[in-house]
Amino acid sequence: MIADMEALQAAVCEDDPAEQQNLLALIGRSGIPTLCSVFSSGEAFLASFQPGKYDLILMDIYMGGLSGVETVAEVRKTDESVPIAFATTSVDFTLESYRLGVLKYIEKPAGEKAVRELLELALLKRDSRPRLFLKIEGVDVGVPFERILYVEQQAHGLLVHLTGGELLHATERLDALEPRFEGRGFFRCHKSFLVNLAYVRSFDRELMVFTIQGGENVYIRRESLAEARRAYESYLFRQARGTDRE
Repeated sequence: MIADMEALQAAVCEDDPAEQQNLLALIGRSGIPTLCSVFSSGEAFLASFQPGKYDLILMDIYMGGLSGVETVAEVRKTDESVPIAFATTSVDFTLESYRLGVLKYIEKPAGEKAVRELLELALLKRDSRPRLFLKIEGVDVGVPFERILYVEQQAHGLLVHLTGGELLHATERLDALEPRFEGRGFFRCHKSFLVNLAYVRSFDRELMVFTIQGGENVYIRRESLAEARRAYESYLFRQARGTDRE
């Protein structure tokens, strides 16, 4: 998926087939490369959602089952930063939009100018995120730090595990790469592993692993168990105080 790394990754959640097609057509004519995943309900969207998977979520407010507001509230439990826009015939949800950090309203039926401006704003936000630049198949590729679950050293390079199930193969060595992660919430827990503490879900001293989002285990060297626990607890404390993001 390296060729698609620079296209916007967008989710369109809209239960009206006509408006769904209208949005997709407007996105296609915007001139901004965008890969769209389409959902007809909040439940279907949440079933596939993962933090860091999308650069933009375009959410219908009025849907059968979960409303757009209820769906976005669930998203914000695990992803505080993904840009979200409401598509609606009403602006009666201003307070909820502020509370949920919604980027913009798109009035339905959506128009070409409003959709293009939304995509431009999402693109600007995505490209301003701090990135790790890696040499992949001879090309320098910028990967947002917030999309990296963990990095794994193998014999002939690195495996970079990303949100959304993507896996990148890079030619660098972890020892040389590690300084670039300083101050960004990562921890070198093993000679072969560096983990993003934001995606750690549990710490198991007996098994000597961090379990991360999705259920994968990242190994911790025995000598680093105490330090790993302190790093994880310190991260959780900073997050609770709202001081973890730089």
